[in-house]
Amino acid sequence: MNTAHRYFPLLLSSFLSMLFLNASAQSVAKKPQLPDTEITLHNNQVLNLASLKGKVVLLDFWHRGCAPCLQVIHELIALQEEFKDDLVIIGVNVYDIQEDVVSYAAYKKMNYYSTFKKEGVNLLKALGITVTAFPTTVLYGKDGTMVKNEAGYSKGTMKSLRRAIVRALKD
Repeated sequence: MNTAHRYFPLLLSSFLSMLFLNASAQSVAKKPQLPDTEITLHNNQVLNLASLKGKVVLLDFWHRGCAPCLQVIHELIALQEEFKDDLVIIGVNVYDIQEDVVSYAAYKKMNYYSTFKKEGVNLLKALGITVTAFPTTVLYGKDGTMVKNEAGYSKGTMKSLRRAIVRALKD
């Protein structure tokens, strides 16, 4: 029997042990929570996101220069209307100034709030969210645990998001 064959059972056993330990550590890892962060909305209302526990919360990261972001707005309006008592949608805009967000929200008849760019405030860092594409939607369940984080937009995005909202409302 050559040396490689002699040590194979030992190597396999070690490998499986590491795999099991890694899987156990991942299952114990804490899921991201709705941040305990104050945000200023386009109507000047200050809101602490952690105070929204008990509701399903959808953060939509957008800006006016993003065509897919603007396409999503009418679908978010419909979702807010459908789930108005149990869902809180907040547009998170870190690029546009307050006046631009206010005028665009009025133009689109947005029935949900949005943030705006504020000097000296890094809202993405405060929220602990990495945005790799716009729009990005992040959904939190009633317990404040993140249940969905989806970057970009395609035809099935909103259907998938709606299903996730319905599941989060049942939990």
